[in-house]
Amino acid sequence: MRAFDELLRESSNAHGHHCAGQVLGVRMAMVGCREVGIDEPKGCKKLIVYAEMDRCATDAVQAVTGCSLGKRTLKFLDYGKMAVTFLNTETGKASRVLARDDARSLVGRYAPDVTNPREAQKQAYAVMPEDALFSIKPVSVDIAEQDMPGFRGARVYCANCGEGINLRREVRLGGRTLCVPCARGGGPHPKGSGSSKLESVPNIVLIVGYKKVGKTTLIEKLIPELSSRGYRVGTIKHHHSDFPAEIDTAGTDTWRHRQAGAWGVALATPNDFALFRNSERSPSLDQLASALGEIDIVLVEGFHEEPRAKIEVLPDATKEPLCKTDRHLLAFVSPHPPEAPVPTFAPNSIKPLADLIEHKILARS
Repeated sequence: MRAFDELLRESSNAHGHHCAGQVLGVRMAMVGCREVGIDEPKGCKKLIVYAEMDRCATDAVQAVTGCSLGKRTLKFLDYGKMAVTFLNTETGKASRVLARDDARSLVGRYAPDVTNPREAQKQAYAVMPEDALFSIKPVSVDIAEQDMPGFRGARVYCANCGEGINLRREVRLGGRTLCVPCARGGGPHPKGSGSSKLESVPNIVLIVGYKKVGKTTLIEKLIPELSSRGYRVGTIKHHHSDFPAEIDTAGTDTWRHRQAGAWGVALATPNDFALFRNSERSPSLDQLASALGEIDIVLVEGFHEEPRAKIEVLPDATKEPLCKTDRHLLAFVSPHPPEAPVPTFAPNSIKPLADLIEHKILARS
């Protein structure tokens, strides 16, 4: 393997700066490769590394070994530990290199004249003996076929969110094929552990068209049909004027709360709840859909300019469709089929239309 100083320069350049994590990661990579019998890791197709932290040292390991997520030779285990396991797939030999917690207390011994703590760490970690810096242990790694570089597996689709799943990461639950986040009760979006947590947004279909063409009637028919198939259906109505006062009736307790200046008011009964909230600007469609809670699909009346899956209701053949050239258009509902590259359903053809929604949006064939 090349010299430590050369590898450290390359790693720091790739990482963007020289830090103690770079020193630690370069030495971890050098030790790990040596332990599994790989002299020059770059270009080597038999090395896989498992990093247990997303810190500077991981960038150093990647720079030295050439392993990466894209090549499927770098595996990230979100354990929060300063440790990396190195596997030689040809021999099966594996070694786990763990940075010792007590190494930091030895920094003064190996960089006694350096007053800056960060600079002292960089200098000390560069010269500290391996047994003082690391715990090095042989381990056994049983790598699954689908985790090997170059694996090609069938692509399947989540029955809940409809997104494609590769590399056998699907989960079978209750007879359904689900992606990992949906199987855990969330949705297709990542869920963080802190304040940056993202809320799951349910599937959304826009029911669009001119005024008085039957959008509400279509939604009234789709709700029981989709509900009978086991889906939890929510709806959103786009109202063009100010919030109608009659929804929160004058004189009721909640109305009095709002009149007194409450920014938000919730009304709860044993079986339902309603939320009234002031807003300086109109919330996004995703925010509205997420507020509905555990819903499988939201039928939205209006919002035809949103880049979403949509079904347009047409009254007759005399008016030009609103969304004829919209690439998100799924279908027309009309007694008079227009010339279009999408199917047209009669106003009472609810079951075939629900089939289309299941196939295109809910990914159930």
